Amino acid sequence: MDKEFTYFISLLNAFLNQEKAELDSDINYHQLYKISNSHNLSAIVFCVLNTSCNKEVVPSDAFKRFEDDFFEAVIRYDMQENVLQEIDSVLRDSHLRHVFFKGAEIKEDYPVPQARVMGDIDVLIDESNRGTVKKVLTENGFSLIHSNGPVYDYKKDGVKIEVHTKIISGKVGNANAEKCFIDAAEHADYQDFRGSLDINYHFAYLITHIAHHFWFYGAGVKLILDLAVLLKQYDIRLDAVLDKLREAGLDEFGKVILSVTNQWFGVGKSYFDNTDKTQEFLLSYGAFGNVNRSKAAVIERKELEEGKKSSAVMTRLRLLFPSYENVKNIPYIKFIEGKPYLLPYAWVYRIAYNLKNRKAYVKHTTKKIGSDETNSYAQKELAYFKEIGLL
Repeated sequence: MDKEFTYFISLLNAFLNQEKAELDSDINYHQLYKISNSHNLSAIVFCVLNTSCNKEVVPSDAFKRFEDDFFEAVIRYDMQENVLQEIDSVLRDSHLRHVFFKGAEIKEDYPVPQARVMGDIDVLIDESNRGTVKKVLTENGFSLIHSNGPVYDYKKDGVKIEVHTKIISGKVGNANAEKCFIDAAEHADYQDFRGSLDINYHFAYLITHIAHHFWFYGAGVKLILDLAVLLKQYDIRLDAVLDKLREAGLDEFGKVILSVTNQWFGVGKSYFDNTDKTQEFLLSYGAFGNVNRSKAAVIERKELEEGKKSSAVMTRLRLLFPSYENVKNIPYIKFIEGKPYLLPYAWVYRIAYNLKNRKAYVKHTTKKIGSDETNSYAQKELAYFKEIGLL
């Protein structure tokens, strides 16, 4: 692990334990900022830098970037919290059960909640109430952005809200995670129609959510810090967590993630001594696989998972003409839900959408499909995912 990565983890520890840090003058703080920002943790690192007794060792321009991210996080927190409270009020008044989860709940357990950045507000509702929730929210000024699949997207005052009828959809690796967490709403304690998930159940879900991001493009340090925050704040029963993960076939993966959490933040329990590959994976690709990630290699790895032979032509054809199961949950193709006979029209619409909105990304990704380098990386990642119990 590079020096700046190691130091990054040490500053997160100082934040978690609410300790003042004496800063190392031998650190490249511009590089530290890049790492922190890529993991959506620059606001948290700023909290440590700003309270240090020798913060003058940080170059002024680097310090300013950390500071700007912190104040932006505070503003975003206020906007999201106002919208969250409005959603809560509207659904309570309409006697509609709802459960906030992931960052919407976890942030309040952080030493500085405003510094825990989240992209949107996640709320779970009963599927039978989806139509009523839609009516109530739109009548109260929430704009419906996407309305197909198990997640409807709304927006108000610049804040995105994801309204779920399931907390996870489909498989994660070889695990049927959707089936394992299908009754999530029944694992919440409700007070005046607002629910809070059982802490052990929520914790097991969070590890499954990390597995979901691993399986797609990547998961970053923030998701591990979430686990550390909850382990420090609550009496998490890891045996119960692993029992739930075992139902989903993710208990070995859970042990790997818990081991990293323990080795980085000193909480919970370590089940494996050597987690170097997983630490590198978590650190390398930013918050959600959005940095330095070969999307082509991910596509080829998924082909290998399904037992398909490496073929640039066939892989591109399958990307161009995906199955109904893969198309129906794409947010911008809502007309196909429940109408598989419209699949050819969905293909045409998707191609047109990608040419208009994602042309450069599609061109860059498809160009690398089939190369020796891409195939080699896909093979290595497939072996690694099997090694950690994800496949």
